[in-house]
Amino acid sequence: ELGKQWYQRRVRGCELSAITKPWEVQRMVAEKIASEFFNQGDIERDKYGKAPMYMMDRSKRDELPKMQVDFIDNICMELYESLEKANPLFRPLLDGCLANRRNWLNQVERRTSFADISSANVTLTHSSVTTRDSEDVELDESKLQSELQHQPEEDPGAVES
Repeated sequence: ELGKQWYQRRVRGCELSAITKPWEVQRMVAEKIASEFFNQGDIERDKYGKAPMYMMDRSKRDELPKMQVDFIDNICMELYESLEKANPLFRPLLDGCLANRRNWLNQVERRTSFADISSANVTLTHSSVTTRDSEDVELDESKLQSELQHQPEEDPGAVES
């Protein structure tokens, strides 16, 4: 049972790993995911007459930074803290999560709008992003986009925790 829980936590950590990436990547991924959520909320409202969930409600789009802080506080922190406690090699993921929480909180305090976040996206082709360790990493946009769009098949044996 403990082995299964450990496996599930590692899988969940991988699924949520965008929250641990360097800020420019995290911001881009969050904007893309939020846009998908807002599109789904539009469909639910327009096609089915249902009020969308808060995080899928386009009228709340300027609250994305607050939504991200809440997501980190309520989902990610417990996960990455438990992974790091089980194995210190997971510390960089926890550090990345903490750094992005600080960045999103800064956006909340500055009342940054969704449009400001969207327009600030970086072009990743032949550019570099400075990581938390201050080393430059070349990013291949086509590879990143492929990874973002890849939807892995669900493991029928996996159990939600």
